[in-house]
Amino acid sequence: MNSENEFTKPLKGVGGQQKSSPVKKGLVVTGLLLACAFPVFQFYGGVSLLIPERETVIADAAAHQQNTTQAQAVSEEITAAIPSRQHTLDPEGGDFQEVVPQGELVPVAPTPKPIPVPVVTPKTPEVKRQEVALAHLPDPGLVERGASGVIPKISADGQKAMDVYSRKPDTEGNFGVARVVIVIGGLGISQTSTQNAIEQLPPAVTLAFAPYGNSLNRWMQKARKGGHELLLQLPMEPIDYPKTNPGPHTLRTTADVQENLANLHWAMSRITNYVGVTNYLGNKMLQEPAGLSPIFSEISKRGLMFFEDGTVKNSMGPGVAVKEIVPYAKADILLDNVRSRAAIADKLQQLVNQAKRTGLAIGMGNAFPDTIDLVSQFARQAKANGIEITPLTAVVRNPG
Repeated sequence: MNSENEFTKPLKGVGGQQKSSPVKKGLVVTGLLLACAFPVFQFYGGVSLLIPERETVIADAAAHQQNTTQAQAVSEEITAAIPSRQHTLDPEGGDFQEVVPQGELVPVAPTPKPIPVPVVTPKTPEVKRQEVALAHLPDPGLVERGASGVIPKISADGQKAMDVYSRKPDTEGNFGVARVVIVIGGLGISQTSTQNAIEQLPPAVTLAFAPYGNSLNRWMQKARKGGHELLLQLPMEPIDYPKTNPGPHTLRTTADVQENLANLHWAMSRITNYVGVTNYLGNKMLQEPAGLSPIFSEISKRGLMFFEDGTVKNSMGPGVAVKEIVPYAKADILLDNVRSRAAIADKLQQLVNQAKRTGLAIGMGNAFPDTIDLVSQFARQAKANGIEITPLTAVVRNPG
């Protein structure tokens, strides 16, 4: 019995070969389709799975490119801001590359910016005039001990005898006042003349003491108590010296500087409380700038002024005073070079006329009885004549 059936016998094709059944054919086709579809599925499925990773890579590349651009911009900015740097940043390589300069390097010197210096005007110390009750006593800060005695000096705070011992004028400033200054010299030699001058002349008249005579300190104190400004007369060499001799300790053109300064200090030590010095004779000394200059320099250092009595023609005094910074004034009219009452009265009228014409006139006289008498009368009539008697320091020219 044949046990083969359709399910157990081998497949046979036509012509002795096995023939595939329709079921087998279907399976084969399905398998082929699956085999072909798997690579396609694997490719597209893999790509779809890799899309997020691809976008991330692209974004990272863009960010890297942006960072690189920014780094390059920063590098260029830094390099431009620091032109002296010898290296610049290489944004691609991430390191520094040496820059080799072309040509010779020339160092650039910095241009200093000038700092403006504030202009400081020297402050002039406030004038502290001596109180009337103490006017006869020397200010301790204005004197020092010299070889011949007490002599003037500028105080530690800059006060000067010319200011401290000065008299305040009745009118200060320029208000169209016709001013007349009168200086009377030769005090201290004659006791009678000295007393008459101090007692009869008004306080606005300036008194000049010779360095000779007795009781000089007593007369100085009396004059200061009366309100007068004081001058010290310096004996100076005249042209016909020694035929005309001013007296001991005369300042001479042929003497050396140290001798003249010693004689100057001797005269200065004779009294105190004076605002300045004036010449007695001296028409030769006042025409010699070389001999006059060290004397004026010392006068300036002592805080004093110089008054020239107007007796010397062609005097070098004004120019030397400017050079040595000495406060200076000079008489315009000699009141009693002709000793007659009529001549003195005429000179006093000349003072009035000049003061009304120019605003100022300075007269110089001596302690003669007629001079004292006429000046005293003139001073009492000053306001009626439209003038003001003014102390000397109020009109002095001060080159300092």
